[in-house]
Amino acid sequence: MGRSEEAFVQGLIDGLTWKDSAAESGLSPEKALAFLESIARFAGSVNANIEFASPSGSPQSALAGDHEELVVYTDGASLGNPGPSGAGAMVMTPDGVNVASVHEHLGHATNNVAEYGAVRLGLETALAHGARRVTLRMDSELVARQLVGRYKVKNRNLINAFFEVKALMAKFDDVKIEAIPRELNGEADKLAKMGAKDAGKNR
Repeated sequence: MGRSEEAFVQGLIDGLTWKDSAAESGLSPEKALAFLESIARFAGSVNANIEFASPSGSPQSALAGDHEELVVYTDGASLGNPGPSGAGAMVMTPDGVNVASVHEHLGHATNNVAEYGAVRLGLETALAHGARRVTLRMDSELVARQLVGRYKVKNRNLINAFFEVKALMAKFDDVKIEAIPRELNGEADKLAKMGAKDAGKNR
């Protein structure tokens, strides 16, 4: 990895958008996006603390067709921290209509890794429904602040997941991130716990 790529990575960790980080590091948008996607592919292949599985079943959709703007509630759960973990995401229209509720088993992981897995799952589901703009809502203040650059990512186990999520975020025109109280995230929490208990179903 050259100096430009190192500067690009640091910019992402510091909270810059991938386009702004590319501009500051001297990488063209095409090279920066290709590099970001390669990091995400590498992260998914080497992260031994999380087992990426297909979502459990097809998303339960209340509406057909694409949705340009969606709101995504996410939560992760680890039964033991670390222990069997799961991701949950509830995808809705801005006026509150449920588009999809999904959960996924993540293998043996910590709560924070599971939180990132939930964000990944939510973004993937939003993309599958045609979203170009997304509001991400989660009760993990750590993950929310890392994604907007208020906190740096220092834990090695989270760096891989961080870049995977950043690569997905780059596919949208706009991503807003909101930390919400846990009591407002109950449905995503239920889905995450379902995923954590689904070890035998997603294999």
